[in-house]
Amino acid sequence: MNLTFRKTLPADIERIMELVAAAQAWFRSRGIDQWQDGYPTPAVFEEDVRRGNSYVGECEGRVVLTGCLSFDGEPTYRAIFEGQWLNEAPYGVVHRLVVDPAMKGRGLAGEFLRFCFAESIRRSVENIRVDTHRQNLPMQRLLARHGFHPCGRIVLESGADRDAYQLEIPENQPA
Repeated sequence: MNLTFRKTLPADIERIMELVAAAQAWFRSRGIDQWQDGYPTPAVFEEDVRRGNSYVGECEGRVVLTGCLSFDGEPTYRAIFEGQWLNEAPYGVVHRLVVDPAMKGRGLAGEFLRFCFAESIRRSVENIRVDTHRQNLPMQRLLARHGFHPCGRIVLESGADRDAYQLEIPENQPA
């Protein structure tokens, strides 16, 4: 399988929303209330594109993955509860990682994380933070496999709690 990453184009938003709809249905079918309130909207992805933070993964010319990697900071990460961040050094943030259901189980999300590690190192940023829903066990397992440490809990602007994770890249240099 030949997976390549590139910056998201405005023309990709429709396909991204198809992937999001599939993820929302998957969460709903498992009783997880993540992304059940209309988030993320096309406008969220359009803003990611405008900021240059949105990426897609393509396999044989088809978008099979989307994710955001931002180095702009994350306001909701300023306060962490029931724990602490590993450090206060500059960090990248991974958000809105979605894989085509037909491609799950093939390691694509891990490939995106490795892409994020490489992009972070290229920018001399040695930390990545991410948050996920407490019931999103597949994401939690993915993060554990790639060396992320659970750090505590953050609260989104919506008031929802999320489990917070951080990776110090050089310490764990994922392959």
